[in-house]
Order: sequence, then C-alpha cells, then structure tokens
Amino acid sequence: MIKNKKNFSILKSMKKNNTYLADYEFDLGDVIKSLWREKILVLSISIICGLAGYFYASFQPQEFKSEIKFKKPPVQLFEPYFDKLYTPPNNKIYSTNIVEEFIAVFNSNFLSLDNLQTFTKESREFDNFKGYLQSRNISAKKYFGDNISEVKEKNSTISNKYFLVFSKELDGDIFLNNYAEFIKKKTVFEIKKILQTSIENKIANLEFALEKAKLVNLEDPIFKTLSHQMINESQDLLYKGSKILSHEIIYFNRLLIKLENEQFDFNIILDKPLITPVKKASNLKYFALGIVLALFLSIVIIFFKDNLRNN
Repeated sequence: MIKNKKNFSILKSMKKNNTYLADYEFDLGDVIKSLWREKILVLSISIICGLAGYFYASFQPQEFKSEIKFKKPPVQLFEPYFDKLYTPPNNKIYSTNIVEEFIAVFNSNFLSLDNLQTFTKESREFDNFKGYLQSRNISAKKYFGDNISEVKEKNSTISNKYFLVFSKELDGDIFLNNYAEFIKKKTVFEIKKILQTSIENKIANLEFALEKAKLVNLEDPIFKTLSHQMINESQDLLYKGSKILSHEIIYFNRLLIKLENEQFDFNIILDKPLITPVKKASNLKYFALGIVLALFLSIVIIFFKDNLRNN
C-alpha cells in the first residue's frame, strides 16, 4: 500500500514537471511566433541599434600611447657624498644606497597624481588640454589616474618605463618629457634634503666626539691602553684625535656648502618618448552588440504589447 502511494506520488510529480515543460515550450514557441509576427518592428529596432553602435564606435576619440624610459643616475654624481656617509652593504659599492634612494623617490614622485595635477596646473603650456579638461569637468587626477602606468625593468641602465595614454588634445610626448624634468627637479630637491640631514648628523656626531677629545687633551689617535685593553669610549674618540676630528668637521661643513649648489645634472631620459596609436574596438563589434540589444528590446516591447492586447 505504501509502495503504491509512493509510486503515485512520483507519477504525480512527473506529470507536474511535464506540465511545466509544456508551458515553457509553449511560451518559447509563442515568443518566436510573436517575434516573427512583429518582424518589421524587430528589424527596425535592430537596424537602429546596430547603426547606433557602429557610429558610436566611429566617433570614439582616437587615443595614443606614449612610452618613456627613465635612465638610472650615474654613480659618479654622488661620489663626493657616498664615501663618507654610507657604508657598503653586502660588499656593494658605497653609492648603492643613494642611487637606489634616488630611483625610489623619483618613481614615487612620477606616479603621484598630486604631482601630475600640480604640473598640469603650473605649466604654461598645454592650454588646449586644460580647456579640454575644463569643458568636460574632469580633474587632472581623474584623467591621469586612468591613463598612466609603469613597468619595472631589469636592464642595467634602465630603471623603469612609464606609459601615458592620452587623447589628441594633449601633446603626450612633450608633456611626458617636460613632466619627467619637473619630477627630476623635485627628486633632486628631496635627495639633497636627505643628504643634508645625513651631513648635519655627521657633523653633530663629530662635534660631540671632539668635545670629549678635548676633555682628555686627546690630540693623537689612541688605540689601546697600557694593559692592551680597548678604551671604553665612542668609536670616533678611539680612533681619531682632536686634530683629525676638527679637520673632518671642516670637511663636512664644506661638503654641506657644496651640496647647496649641487644640481645632480644628468639626462633623466634614455630615449625620446615613443608614441603609438591605441587600437580601438572595431565598428563591427559595436554593431553586433547593438543587434543583441535590439533583440532584447524587441522581446520586451512585444511582451508589453501582448499584455496590453490581452487586457
């Protein structure tokens, strides 16, 4: 008895599912018949949407891509500073720290949207581009945030490549070249502040050691006591007498003056910016998307028309 009830329940469920399938097939067939019945409407909407997509693609502004290569600063630029201020990490040359610091600061400044906006605002060139941004109420941050990028290089002479996608309203090659020089000046200023702080700290340490040397009338370097035990004092006091300390203080003060006039002048750009057109989506692609949209709109319109007719 229970088994018969179970079989009856299964048959009932299958009948119900078959009814749903029949309704679905009927609805699908009804949709196809409706589309055929309204073929003139469907064809009209398809032509309109397809052409709209085609012309939308045609009138999309042409964009271009500019590439610039940033050259690593030569080691020789920092020679007056690195031999006294830095110790060689992992047996590398002394200048490694300063060069890497320069590259890191330059890269951070170059990709800063605030710097891009400031440069765009302060530059006396690119009036056409500024007008373009104002007419569309687009900030420089928004424009460049979507269009500037970098690729790190493993080349021995190249640090990074930077890419800018721009519209015809911007002279992208000139902009990128001038912006690189702008960032170079900003980076040089910041590196000079870092070196200045290092030199001033060095001078302060030497002056402190000199005062301690004067207290014990230490004119000549002392390495060991009579008992051959190391003197428990600072390293500067152990290995340098007051005359040597005074000489080094004079040296670093002169280095500080030299730093004030230092420009770290070198060509930041390896090659002139390279410009290539950005490939746009094909007109046929947008035409096909328009046809798909037209089919969807046709089904919606026919559905509402049938409902209104039935009501």
